[in-house]
Amino acid sequence: MKNCETSLLPLDKLAICSLIILLQVSMTIPLIAHNGAIAYAYPIEGISVDGDFSDWPQGLKRYSMEFVGVGVNATNPEDLSANFRIGFQKHTSTIFIAIEIKDQSIMLDTSKYVNWNTHDGVELYLDPNHQETAASITQYSEYAMKRFIFGDRDSWQGIDVKMQLTHSGRNYEWSIQLDRELTTGTTMALDLSVVDMDDDESYTWLSWGRFSQKLGDAKRCGDLVLADSGMELVDISGSLDLDNILSSPTEFPVSFKSYSNPNLKLQILSDSTGHYQTTIPMGRYQVGIPEELMMSGDEFYQIAPNQPVDFLVSAVSAKAPTLKPVQIAGPDFTPETGILHDIDDNTFNLVDHYVTTYQKFYSIPGVSLALIKDGKILYAKTYGVKSTKTDEPVTEETLFEAASITKAVFAFLVLRLEERGIIDLDRPLYQYLPFEALEVTPEYKKMTARHVLIHQSGLPNWGVPLERAPGTAYGYSGEGFEYLKRVVCKITGKGIEQLLDEEVIGPLNLYHLEFKDSESLRKVAAIGHQGTNPTYWPIPGEPGMAHSMHTEAKAFSRFAIALLEKKGLQPETYRDLAVIYTLSPSEYWDYPDYPEGAGLGMHVRESPNGVVLGHGGNNGDFKCLFEVYQDLDMGYVVFTNSSRGDQLAGDLAKFLVEGNGNPGTAER
Repeated sequence: MKNCETSLLPLDKLAICSLIILLQVSMTIPLIAHNGAIAYAYPIEGISVDGDFSDWPQGLKRYSMEFVGVGVNATNPEDLSANFRIGFQKHTSTIFIAIEIKDQSIMLDTSKYVNWNTHDGVELYLDPNHQETAASITQYSEYAMKRFIFGDRDSWQGIDVKMQLTHSGRNYEWSIQLDRELTTGTTMALDLSVVDMDDDESYTWLSWGRFSQKLGDAKRCGDLVLADSGMELVDISGSLDLDNILSSPTEFPVSFKSYSNPNLKLQILSDSTGHYQTTIPMGRYQVGIPEELMMSGDEFYQIAPNQPVDFLVSAVSAKAPTLKPVQIAGPDFTPETGILHDIDDNTFNLVDHYVTTYQKFYSIPGVSLALIKDGKILYAKTYGVKSTKTDEPVTEETLFEAASITKAVFAFLVLRLEERGIIDLDRPLYQYLPFEALEVTPEYKKMTARHVLIHQSGLPNWGVPLERAPGTAYGYSGEGFEYLKRVVCKITGKGIEQLLDEEVIGPLNLYHLEFKDSESLRKVAAIGHQGTNPTYWPIPGEPGMAHSMHTEAKAFSRFAIALLEKKGLQPETYRDLAVIYTLSPSEYWDYPDYPEGAGLGMHVRESPNGVVLGHGGNNGDFKCLFEVYQDLDMGYVVFTNSSRGDQLAGDLAKFLVEGNGNPGTAER
């Protein structure tokens, strides 16, 4: 919610400003799927796909896979390092890839549950047609020799991969037979990832590119160029004029589009000083800076596309022209006083304008919003589409991933059990149910339900081992909530869905709360987006109390109102809910003199308008937030199906309630 503070403009002026912004950001070089990396594939023959690389030609360039997107950084190259070679066979329309991995700990036990972070494996991301978004990328994955597919296609037809163990690790050899002719000088979207699981159950996700987002991110892939021996490559360099641009160091995209070959499209990244260099084929190009949403400090900015310029790449002309990015600040509607304090005929027009302006600027496909005042839903509305691929509109029946807001609902369940003496928040959890994977770390036996709820469990966000002794320091952990879920199911002898019905949904008269995959949920679920690109992440098959709830704003407002009206829990429990047990670092507070941090399954913060209870959610391609102001009897709930929804959600508190930060009507 940190934002530049300005007065609220009249609605007509806001509309004009938004129109200018929209016009500026719509004149763009199309954003192609990229991660700033370029690889060149050359014709090869005589390749047998068996994991044995002895039939590959000598001297073919190897591309290093060095970016650690998720998990533990590998410090020893013998323990984990990887590279790949790539070639193609024109007459069979086949691409071949050889991935060589050094790995001292091989984990391929197919008798255990197989997922991307539980076994060794590889991932191939591919869009042969190199679309202008990432919507047509398909992810082909093999973990422990079990195959998975997500994305635009639904079949491995024409795709094969073979693994061979070596004295230093493992080799993977791919063949990708395409249904179209392979033409020299064209580009495809490609990325490769290696997943490494070690004996201590730590894992590392290593990729060719520098980004680690979900499948739909346009930055997921780099550029694969089909080359031949006659293609002359030139080392080029260039720079950007960054005067008066973003105060913090930032990498900028630079795009190249061939005049003579419209299928030759490349995109690279500058360094943080604006300099860049790469190797591209000779020829004449349009070079420019495409539209990009970037962050400086806590603020997002649009980089508007500049007018592309001509650039002739030749043996004597390898210096690219200097480009000047154009920066556009994001919208800021912060009023002197939050608009919910005094409702008039124009209030909800302002709300709609706020949402739609943020949607346009940040390219947020869909929004579900509800406003609360005086124990009632004051206003509820949906905006935009469930998916940019189908343009199906969001309605009140559309359910969004609530991500970590799930934790607040589960915490409510646990506190009801605690009130009846079914669980003791301060009794070590292992006494109820041991955590087998943690038995090698005896300190885990200090962990209690309270530690989990206030994020002092000592566990990482996901996985094991223990990172610190329980109860000693803050460490956000979804894994802890999953352990606590297993504990309450063991204690009660009931499944988690039955407990949710009995302890939360029934007592609070809730609806539109779903926690696992079903045919009915798939029909109404919004699709997540990285930017404007739909993701293809499956709905969890089992309820996860850290992340899996699906709901919508109007329905979930009933839970928020219950917190305001102190329903379902004893008064002393509600007093405990307002306690900050674990302070966040002060640099993350919304106001310097008003602390905030983790409460019992809630985020608790003090504000100029009194104590605020709530929780945010971030599943990467869904961002959401709810907050209630106890002393004002106000609140809001917002869900978005976008990686960019946090700016809209984060600014809502000031727009609706807090204004420019001056003390409100409530006393501290």
